[in-house]
Amino acid sequence: MLRSCSKSEFQRYSDFIFELATDLTKSGYPTYCDGIKTKAEFIERSYKAFERNTEAMLLFELDGTVEGMIHYFFIPEDHYLQTVCFNISTATEQAIAEFLAYVSERFKGYDVYFRFPAENYPAVSFLAGQGFECIENDYNNTAFLDKIDDIPEPSGIVRIEKANCKLFESLHHEAEGYWNTERILADLDNWSILVKETGGCPQGAVYYRAVGAVDGWFEIYGVDLEQRGYDSELFKGLLNAALSDAKRRGGRFMTFFCDEEYEKAAIGCGFHCVGKNLCYEAHL
Repeated sequence: MLRSCSKSEFQRYSDFIFELATDLTKSGYPTYCDGIKTKAEFIERSYKAFERNTEAMLLFELDGTVEGMIHYFFIPEDHYLQTVCFNISTATEQAIAEFLAYVSERFKGYDVYFRFPAENYPAVSFLAGQGFECIENDYNNTAFLDKIDDIPEPSGIVRIEKANCKLFESLHHEAEGYWNTERILADLDNWSILVKETGGCPQGAVYYRAVGAVDGWFEIYGVDLEQRGYDSELFKGLLNAALSDAKRRGGRFMTFFCDEEYEKAAIGCGFHCVGKNLCYEAHL
């Protein structure tokens, strides 16, 4: 059974819920197994559910015992809903089924996104079995910037601003997912976009921004290449440009999710693999 979680109940169960958050087989993304986020950050993020009218927290009970928690947020204007905590000790399949029934009544017409580690087999097998589309199947990587020395910086790197944003638009025009060109450029003050130029022509772009939960934490949201084929040296050069830029800004951590074909390049630039991330989309 799912029911609303009060602030006092969260305080009572927070130790148990965080313990689940550190187990890839019983938790969802964002993971707390990445060497970045701490219990204090988990508690702080969870309390936002009681302060914002676009977030909510639910407890999952089985036979009268609390077995986990679900925390989600939604963006009404975009009909977007995503879980930020889906930590269940047992009967994960039942928890997902009940959550889908719960949000279907309240968020008709929304797109719902579930993110789980591949290690959480009950969750990912249930979602796949329901026919939901897996829109992301990638590797979660962490770079500890204070442990990476002498980052090689490529030449020809241009920082994108309003005046030269067409360089980025030409590379990112077919982007999929929430962060399309329009949304990124509308929020440009909160993004760092670096483009590699050769002879005045854009060859590739890397774009990242700060993650608010932890001081000095950044995430690369994507790397766009001009040519159709994969160029590992260009790709690594763009990653290094972002790592170096973030380090100059006092960054301590960099997160990067990438497909399998790019994982070798990420590791070569100093990233460490946390695990595999699967994202499923359901339309209500």
